[in-house]
Amino acid sequence: MGLHKRQPVGSRRVRQRTIGKDAAMDEGHAPMAGYTALIEQLCAKRSTLVRAMAANPEQITDKQIRDLAWLQAAFAAVEAEHQRTERETLREEVQQRTGALPSLP
Repeated sequence: MGLHKRQPVGSRRVRQRTIGKDAAMDEGHAPMAGYTALIEQLCAKRSTLVRAMAANPEQITDKQIRDLAWLQAAFAAVEAEHQRTERETLREEVQQRTGALPSLP
Protein backbone atom coordinates (compact mmCIF):
# COMPACT_ATOMS: atom_id res chain seq x y z
CA MET A 1 0.00 0.00 0.00
CA GLY A 2 2.95 2.35 0.57
CA LEU A 3 6.10 3.27 -1.23
CA HIS A 4 9.18 1.20 -0.46
CA LYS A 5 12.76 2.42 -0.35
CA ARG A 6 15.67 0.04 0.19
CA GLN A 7 19.20 0.86 1.15
CA PRO A 8 21.99 -1.04 -0.59
CA VAL A 9 22.44 -4.61 0.64
CA GLY A 10 26.10 -3.90 1.49
CA SER A 11 25.02 -1.04 3.73
CA ARG A 12 25.51 -1.40 7.48
CA ARG A 13 21.89 -0.43 8.03
CA VAL A 14 19.72 -2.46 5.71
CA ARG A 15 16.02 -2.11 6.40
CA GLN A 16 12.79 -1.44 4.58
CA ARG A 17 10.90 1.79 5.10
CA THR A 18 7.22 2.07 4.36
CA ILE A 19 5.47 5.40 3.96
CA GLY A 20 1.73 5.57 4.41
CA LYS A 21 -1.01 3.98 6.45
CA ASP A 22 0.11 1.39 9.02
CA ALA A 23 3.77 2.15 8.32
CA ALA A 24 4.84 1.14 11.81
CA MET A 25 3.31 -2.29 11.40
CA ASP A 26 4.94 -2.94 8.00
CA GLU A 27 8.32 -1.39 8.68
CA GLY A 28 11.12 -3.84 9.19
CA HIS A 29 8.98 -6.90 8.45
CA ALA A 30 10.98 -8.06 5.42
CA PRO A 31 14.40 -7.66 7.07
CA MET A 32 13.16 -9.42 10.21
CA ALA A 33 12.03 -12.40 8.12
CA GLY A 34 15.40 -12.39 6.38
CA TYR A 35 17.25 -12.42 9.69
CA THR A 36 15.04 -15.21 10.97
CA ALA A 37 15.67 -17.30 7.84
CA LEU A 38 19.43 -16.73 8.10
CA ILE A 39 19.44 -17.64 11.80
CA GLU A 40 17.52 -20.84 10.99
CA GLN A 41 20.05 -21.74 8.26
CA LEU A 42 22.99 -21.14 10.60
CA CYS A 43 21.35 -23.22 13.33
CA ALA A 44 20.69 -26.08 10.89
CA LYS A 45 24.31 -26.04 9.67
CA ARG A 46 25.58 -25.89 13.24
CA SER A 47 23.32 -28.76 14.29
CA THR A 48 24.50 -30.92 11.38
CA LEU A 49 28.14 -30.20 12.19
CA VAL A 50 27.72 -30.86 15.92
CA ARG A 51 25.96 -34.17 15.20
CA ALA A 52 28.82 -35.22 12.89
CA MET A 53 31.38 -34.25 15.54
CA ALA A 54 29.46 -36.08 18.28
CA ALA A 55 29.21 -39.23 16.15
CA ASN A 56 33.02 -39.48 15.93
CA PRO A 57 34.46 -37.47 18.85
CA GLU A 58 37.89 -39.08 18.46
CA GLN A 59 38.09 -37.96 14.83
CA ILE A 60 37.15 -34.27 15.14
CA THR A 61 39.22 -32.26 12.68
CA ASP A 62 40.68 -28.78 12.93
CA LYS A 63 38.47 -27.82 9.99
CA GLN A 64 35.34 -28.90 11.88
CA ILE A 65 36.40 -26.83 14.88
CA ARG A 66 37.08 -23.80 12.65
CA ASP A 67 33.73 -24.29 10.89
CA LEU A 68 31.94 -24.50 14.23
CA ALA A 69 33.68 -21.35 15.47
CA TRP A 70 32.74 -19.54 12.25
CA LEU A 71 29.11 -20.66 12.56
CA GLN A 72 28.97 -19.50 16.19
CA ALA A 73 30.45 -16.10 15.30
CA ALA A 74 28.11 -15.70 12.31
CA PHE A 75 25.11 -16.65 14.45
CA ALA A 76 26.07 -14.12 17.13
CA ALA A 77 26.54 -11.36 14.56
CA VAL A 78 23.22 -12.03 12.80
CA GLU A 79 21.37 -12.31 16.11
CA ALA A 80 22.84 -8.99 17.29
CA GLU A 81 21.85 -7.27 14.03
CA HIS A 82 18.36 -8.79 14.26
CA GLN A 83 17.92 -7.42 17.78
CA ARG A 84 19.30 -4.01 16.77
CA THR A 85 16.88 -3.83 13.84
CA GLU A 86 13.98 -4.87 16.05
CA ARG A 87 14.83 -2.17 18.62
CA GLU A 88 15.14 0.43 15.86
CA THR A 89 11.80 -0.58 14.36
CA LEU A 90 10.11 -0.33 17.75
CA ARG A 91 11.73 3.05 18.43
CA GLU A 92 10.52 4.37 15.06
CA GLU A 93 7.02 3.04 15.75
CA VAL A 94 6.92 4.86 19.09
CA GLN A 95 8.17 8.06 17.45
CA GLN A 96 5.52 7.83 14.74
CA ARG A 97 2.75 7.22 17.24
CA THR A 98 3.84 9.94 19.65
CA GLY A 99 4.54 12.37 16.80
CA ALA A 100 1.02 11.83 15.50
CA LEU A 101 -0.52 12.92 18.82
CA PRO A 102 -1.49 16.57 19.18
CA SER A 103 0.97 18.42 21.38
CA LEU A 104 -0.17 19.39 24.84
CA PRO A 105 -0.28 23.09 25.83
